[in-house]
Amino acid sequence: MPISARESLNKLEKEVSSCKKCLDLVEAGYKPVPGKGASNANIMLVSDSPLTGKFWDKNISLENKENELMIKVFERTGLSLTRDTYITSLIKCTPGKVPEKSGDSSTIKIKPQKNHVNNCILYLTREISIITPHIIVSMGLNASNIILEKFFSVEKKYRNIEKIHMKVFENPSFKLVPFYDPFDVILKNTPDEETFLNNFESLSKFLKMV
Repeated sequence: MPISARESLNKLEKEVSSCKKCLDLVEAGYKPVPGKGASNANIMLVSDSPLTGKFWDKNISLENKENELMIKVFERTGLSLTRDTYITSLIKCTPGKVPEKSGDSSTIKIKPQKNHVNNCILYLTREISIITPHIIVSMGLNASNIILEKFFSVEKKYRNIEKIHMKVFENPSFKLVPFYDPFDVILKNTPDEETFLNNFESLSKFLKMV
């Protein structure tokens, strides 16, 4: 008897949680963060690194601020992790954002390393295969470029997210819509929070029509 999509995701979650492919991340103490959301989601949100999970010991946790921003997105748009949306990342346990230096309150973002992408891309492929979303929203320039390369065979590397923001790419399996990175909203205010929320609200109207 075939297993359900939810059972398949639960099995995949266990594999992700115990993954030790990237020894450098394992030795540094980073923990994999599985995706979460509806098993039959029409919409998948993909960041380059997890929006949840603890990556360093600090009093101010950036990923919590990103989560707060995404909560506002769901509240404003009506999207739901239990009904129509699944949120995940390209690299399940990359640090993604790290303190600039010891004791510094500022933070920098690092690009996913090629070996991390290659080790982890199969997990995203399986998530897409299990959930079969109609639309994937790639959050940030790194995620957008990697998904375009891996799933659309686009070799060109875009240097500015504004050039592809809310542009629709299509392959036989799903549509891809690149979007701003919540990290940039939180730390760089580019765009500002209200613009980010307004743009996501506009995007959600398109998502719900597909």
